[in-house]
Amino acid sequence: MLLPRNGTFSYEVEDVVAHETRAVGAAGLRGEARFGDVVISPPGSTLRRQMRTPTSFFFARFLTALEPPIGGSRLRDVDRLRANLSLLESTRSASDEGRRRMDPEMVATHVVDDVLITMLWERTRADLREDVLVRRAIAFILESFASPDLSVGDLARTLGVSSSLLSRRFRDVRGVTPVQYLRGVRLRKARELLTGTDLTLQTIAEQCGYRSAFYFSRVFKATTGQSPSGYRAGSRV
Repeated sequence: MLLPRNGTFSYEVEDVVAHETRAVGAAGLRGEARFGDVVISPPGSTLRRQMRTPTSFFFARFLTALEPPIGGSRLRDVDRLRANLSLLESTRSASDEGRRRMDPEMVATHVVDDVLITMLWERTRADLREDVLVRRAIAFILESFASPDLSVGDLARTLGVSSSLLSRRFRDVRGVTPVQYLRGVRLRKARELLTGTDLTLQTIAEQCGYRSAFYFSRVFKATTGQSPSGYRAGSRV
């Protein structure tokens, strides 16, 4: 573990087994670190760093039963980190009597444990927020999918976030973008109407968020490999 106290350095974590990086992804394995960042390199990997500015940092080797994210992570609670590093510094510069009362190694262990717990707690809270955001987005899509004007921008504005943030969180949780999810909802409804009603293609298109039967047919065939008429004919006995 590397905790920059001041200055900046670039880093790259190499030779990491894929399953050990599941919590952070490839993007976190390289970057630039400053105060508030935590860089973790697991056993068997190579950590390369290059100082960008004069830098001091806290370094520790540790064992843990937790599963910390590999590579670089940003702590939100930098005041807590600052207090921990100040405590560590004060014990190392204390008199002999002070060091007997507060063993620097014990304090260093506390710092590592507290940083790990803070990282995992902040990540858990972020995941919960993402789940809430995605659930709200899905509810809005299910309610408004029949509107041909519905867009990611509209959805993001309704939820009070940027389009890029919404797309990233949605993809992280659902594995697809909001646009792909919306298309899936519309086509699922279209299949229900094709097999369960005698509505015209134009009416079905309008009820599924498409202005024209022509465009609806293009999207349907591109996605399913069949035209709406062919799907309707093949689904009925």
